Amino acid sequence: MRLLISGSLGLVVLAIVGIAARSDGSTLYAVPPGLTPGETYRLVFITDGVYTSTDYSIADYNSEVNAEANAVGSLAALNTTWTVIGSTPTVNAIDNIGQDPGVPIYNTAGLLVANDATTNSGGLFSGSIFTPIEYDENGNLHAVFVFTGTNANGVVSYAPLGPGFGCCSYGALLGIPSHTDSQWVQYTVGSSGCTSCSNSLYAISGILTVPTPEPSTGAMAFLGGVILLFAMRREQLSRPSVRGLALECRRLVFEKHNIRRPLAPGAARRAVIQIKTMRNPV
Repeated sequence: MRLLISGSLGLVVLAIVGIAARSDGSTLYAVPPGLTPGETYRLVFITDGVYTSTDYSIADYNSEVNAEANAVGSLAALNTTWTVIGSTPTVNAIDNIGQDPGVPIYNTAGLLVANDATTNSGGLFSGSIFTPIEYDENGNLHAVFVFTGTNANGVVSYAPLGPGFGCCSYGALLGIPSHTDSQWVQYTVGSSGCTSCSNSLYAISGILTVPTPEPSTGAMAFLGGVILLFAMRREQLSRPSVRGLALECRRLVFEKHNIRRPLAPGAARRAVIQIKTMRNPV
């Protein structure tokens, strides 16, 4: 199996909060809208490149879709492993990608495809999905056939990926990405499966987590200023005043020398001087 065609967009990508906008108007959502920091999800797309289905090694298909995903900057930044939604004679698609119950799956247009990759109601392999996958790794609508070799429940079909089925015989089982019924993964074989001896593949990510936004430089500077102001104010409040020290000194002098009559601050100072003179005569 080898990559036969790969679309080259030659576009400048602007990534802002998980969204990559391109000059052709397409939009790729690396983080689906509406999710909050800490939530988990997975992404699924159709490969822009097309492949033969004559290889029986699931690892080779996984390697191909992983390379194609990581050729897109905003997907590579997710730092995840991409696997093929496909079955060979010895590996079921549902096992290859992992079921991950409770982790929702979104297409690259940011739309919910399935609640998870299970056979439960709302799952990817339940017999239907919420939204067509139908977008490629660049966020473009892609009307193609997809090699799957897989039945609707995620297990290998009678026409899996691999030699003896792909292209040169019956053709591996196909899926139609624009469908939400079972035909998204289980459509037909035969001449359609052998069109140009190559078709696209489905790729799905590992579990991803919505990141917590980093505070901006301005926000950090403001926070630092607030903390510094608070510390300075606290120090001022804890520092005794000059008048307070004078009164405390006078109180101590009165107690030590048994002076009961209150004195004015000036008198207290003279009393202190007198006491020192008595202690240290010239």
